[in-house]
Amino acid sequence: GALILCNQIQELDLDYNNIGDIGAVALSEALRNCPSLFRLNVGENSIGDKGATALSGALIHCNQIQELYLHNNNISDIGAVALSEALRNCPRLQYLLIHYNYIGDRGKAALRKAADTHSVRVTGLGDGDQHRR
Repeated sequence: GALILCNQIQELDLDYNNIGDIGAVALSEALRNCPSLFRLNVGENSIGDKGATALSGALIHCNQIQELYLHNNNISDIGAVALSEALRNCPRLQYLLIHYNYIGDRGKAALRKAADTHSVRVTGLGDGDQHRR
């Protein structure tokens, strides 16, 4: 509820809160009202594909987003492909941290291709990154 009124919020750091998919879906609804957000950290939150897909839909409303942290979650190829589609609509995005998820070759390829669209620096698509530590 409170985030709905925060259209001036610039940074949101929610790592280590175990929000899961349910929390990510609720957060994504609030993010639609956060056009000034430039940094979102939802690492270490047990977010899976449903949550990643919901966040992807909200990112297009965050026209200032520059940094996105999704590390140490439960995102697989499905969520990665949804994120890759959103990245194409985030021209200001500079950095994506997505290591220690369950992203396979298909998801990695989609994210790499989308990142190349706007020269986004992506950390977490190298060998050994598809599994959590």
